Amino acid sequence: MVEFSSGVRGMALNLETDNVGIVVLGNDREIQEGDIVKRTGAIVDVPIGMEMLGRVFDALGNPIDGHGPVKTNTSKKS
Repeated sequence: MVEFSSGVRGMALNLETDNVGIVVLGNDREIQEGDIVKRTGAIVDVPIGMEMLGRVFDALGNPIDGHGPVKTNTSKKS
């Protein structure tokens, strides 16, 4: 996982000698050429379990359906 100076997160997809491909997991309009990008030291980690059924989440596993946080202690790392 990486984080842009705007706070938008992304996932490094390909690492090459002179560039890095990143999947943006947020509003790409907040990212501009020349922005600083730092690694977070974390990998993709989303909650899993029965508490997830019927809920709506963004790409990072954050609930976006207005029903509050998910109460689960189980997660899956990818």
